[in-house]
Amino acid sequence: MDALIASAGPIKPKRQKPVPRKALHKTVDRGPDKEAIDPSTHSILSSTRLPSSFHHSSLPTGSSEAQIRPEASIARIGDKKLRAKVARNDVSVKRAQVERDEVNEWLNAPLAGGAGGIEVDEEEGERTWKVRQDEIVREVGVASAAKKFDLKLEGMGSYKVDYTRNGRHLAIASSRGHVATFDWQAGRLHSEIQLRETVRDIKFLHSEAFYAVAQKKYVFIYDQDGVEIHKLKQHIDVTNLEFLPYHYLLVSIGHAGYIKYHDTSIGTLLTQIPTHLGSPSSFAQNPHSAIIHAGHSNGTMTLWSPNLTTPHVKLLAHRGPVTSIAVDPSEASAGRYVATSGMDGIVKIWDGRMWGKEVRSWLVRNTPTCLSYSGRGMLAVGGKGGVTTYRDLYSDSDKSPSSYLTLPLPGLSASGSQFCPFDDVLAVGHEKGISSLLVPGSGEPNFDSAEADVFETYSRRREREVRGVLEKVRPELITMDTDFLGRVKEVKGGETYAEREARSYRQLGRLERLRADGKADEDQGGPAGVVDGADQDDEAEEGGEEREEKRKKKMRGKGGSMKRYLKKKNKRNVVDESLLAMKAKVAKQRQNEEIKRKVASGEVVRESGALARFG
Repeated sequence: MDALIASAGPIKPKRQKPVPRKALHKTVDRGPDKEAIDPSTHSILSSTRLPSSFHHSSLPTGSSEAQIRPEASIARIGDKKLRAKVARNDVSVKRAQVERDEVNEWLNAPLAGGAGGIEVDEEEGERTWKVRQDEIVREVGVASAAKKFDLKLEGMGSYKVDYTRNGRHLAIASSRGHVATFDWQAGRLHSEIQLRETVRDIKFLHSEAFYAVAQKKYVFIYDQDGVEIHKLKQHIDVTNLEFLPYHYLLVSIGHAGYIKYHDTSIGTLLTQIPTHLGSPSSFAQNPHSAIIHAGHSNGTMTLWSPNLTTPHVKLLAHRGPVTSIAVDPSEASAGRYVATSGMDGIVKIWDGRMWGKEVRSWLVRNTPTCLSYSGRGMLAVGGKGGVTTYRDLYSDSDKSPSSYLTLPLPGLSASGSQFCPFDDVLAVGHEKGISSLLVPGSGEPNFDSAEADVFETYSRRREREVRGVLEKVRPELITMDTDFLGRVKEVKGGETYAEREARSYRQLGRLERLRADGKADEDQGGPAGVVDGADQDDEAEEGGEEREEKRKKKMRGKGGSMKRYLKKKNKRNVVDESLLAMKAKVAKQRQNEEIKRKVASGEVVRESGALARFG
């Protein structure tokens, strides 16, 4: 054996066939203008669906925070399609809010310039209120310097002013009947009319094409050319006007103390609400909630909506008449802060989340006559001798706020003031005309062109008007709590086991409830306290479940209500004191009717003598 192995020699390993090397991926040439691609790197189709948790749309933009999820209350919606649609809308709204906050953060950054304003060195004794208008005009650009002007209109009375929502057009009205509207930035006059009667207020409607004027007796609506379009006879002796742009409602209040809502889209008077507080002394609207604020001569401020005949809030704001009211329209405030001024010379700021105590109050030198908020939350207080502006009003300091700019009007009293939207301009009306003043840092620099476009064209304005009428908000949705809209109604009964058991207990019949409580008398076959015949009624209700014919209600005057009440009581078949009293009352009525019938037929002769009273 060993010899055979030795002769065979060493065992040679079996030679394996060489494995061919796998060819590399070939690039695909797409032409001289495009880069060649490797199919292996593009093997996943672009239409491949990723899990929703990996979607970039489910995450806040530019951050690594958790996924944006819909509100938990949406899960209570029973309809699957409706639940999915509401959830998608909720997520899209939250995502848009996150993106908007990030854009606003970038716009308000120091690199973007911030809100702007006057910077002074307080250590060297410099103060912003010492800066005069001519100094501001010299430092700003030519375009901004042209926004400072004065319209001298002496002998026309005190003026009221109003801007359009985009701040492009201005309307002025004097107490003696001079009314004019113009594009103040381009210097183009639209209309100018002399009404030759008392004018108390003027207000633009949904655009510069129409405006309402509160004249001596009625309210009139004019077009852009000054032509009278409508005469609103329902609005009599109006003192103040306001217009709700999202609801197309013209709101007025007059000497009679009635707040009237007029729908300008269909031309009908919606409602009129009496305040029972006489002629108002001030009037304003909350642009975020469309709630109307009215100030009265007894020092109270009331908040109204067309859905209630009583005020939402009634607040004793001052010890004298409330001369003016203004609501902060800035995004930080969201309509929460309200400023009021009174004949006592005090300006107060209130928080709409807690009306019990003012946030801040201070005494001004002259009696304030008008208030106005800017888009950045700056407050202008006008009175005798000029207008004073304040900023940083909501700090925790108990001291009175320091004035930002003082705009003197020697010998004059400001009768109306309003900040221009999206611009650092304040228009003030007085006895000698209109003054347009520069207030750096007061205007909101970022505007939404879908809401109010500063560079709006004719075709864009026409499209916005049509869309506004189609998307008009119903007056029933005006409420104090703006977050109430869009919520899912809470389901009564809850979701816990105990609440479900309680709900099922309420759905039981009377006999089952007594058995569940252990109050049923099982030996006698019925619950304790039930008179004879109750078992049969309960068994008939439970076992047979025979369909009862629907009782047809008889017409009025044919004995329906009392019989239905007695049948409802008899159905319970339980001894009840109220039931016995009702039966006794009905029996007595029947007895009296029977006696009257017998007397009328002659069967019974009543005693008619002196002793009849004892019969």
